[in-house]
Amino acid sequence: MVRSNKNKVIIVGCGPGLKAYIPPKALYYIKKADILVGSRRLLQLFQDNNAHKIVLEKDYRSMIDRIANWSATKQVVVLVSGDPCFFSYAKMIVKTLGRESCKIIPGISSIQLAFAAIGESWDDACFVSLHGRDNEYERLVEELRQHKKVGILTDQRNTPCVIARQLVKCGLRGWKMYVCENLSMPSERISEFELTRAMNIKTQKAVVVILIKT
Repeated sequence: MVRSNKNKVIIVGCGPGLKAYIPPKALYYIKKADILVGSRRLLQLFQDNNAHKIVLEKDYRSMIDRIANWSATKQVVVLVSGDPCFFSYAKMIVKTLGRESCKIIPGISSIQLAFAAIGESWDDACFVSLHGRDNEYERLVEELRQHKKVGILTDQRNTPCVIARQLVKCGLRGWKMYVCENLSMPSERISEFELTRAMNIKTQKAVVVILIKT
């Protein structure tokens, strides 16, 4: 459904978590916003901003309708983690409101930061999101059989140890797992494991996994 709004909805990528990683152009639009929409974590980064702050609810479609209505008279800025064009809520916003009604300001994705942290290029990698997607393991196995480098977004259910167990169960061997925790934060930690050793590791919440064929 395409809608015509007086003001474009600005969707900004807030990067991996640390405010220093947010691009200046994104900060410019955030400063000009009448309404800021985002998760509680992202909104906390801008407590001093005078915009009206709206916590992003899980009923995404209803929220998009509200964003469309607000944008008729207000400048709405939607905060998303990482990069808006990489496994993001931005996709649903643009599809609903229409490209001409939205402006996207790119951000640094956690995948980019993870590959930088281990010193590997990512132009020859493929990517799978297990964040809120328990049914993607079949696809992950298929990608691993076709590629030598795979980046994975995880969540609290699909943790590195769960991923390792699933892959070992499917008979995959000869992969090195890089576990990138709390990227950009003071508690950042980068660990390297063989798959069988990764089956029992414990990790924190914000984790990116990179698998590289050895």
